[in-house]
Amino acid sequence: MVAGRLVKLQFKEGKSEIGFYELDLILNKQTRNAKGFRGYVSMFSCDQKDAVIILTIWEDDESFMGSMEMFSAAMEKVAPLLERTPSVEHCRVDTVILNQ
Repeated sequence: MVAGRLVKLQFKEGKSEIGFYELDLILNKQTRNAKGFRGYVSMFSCDQKDAVIILTIWEDDESFMGSMEMFSAAMEKVAPLLERTPSVEHCRVDTVILNQ
């Protein structure tokens, strides 16, 4: 089973750009080299100001669980920029289609 972590973050007013930048650095440096990492999608909400949604995709539940420490460290790094505790969901990824 391919696993996903869907994280919804609400940044303090005007802090979403810098918070997103910090998280993107972490995803590009640390997560890409993590065992079982398959990819990620980062999105700015068009409906909620200063809201960011990140979906990371993992080969299986084992690699998903193995990434928890890295995920916690990333959340600690951006915590001062957040309005509230992020919403985090563990998902089963069924289909991904990306056209080039």
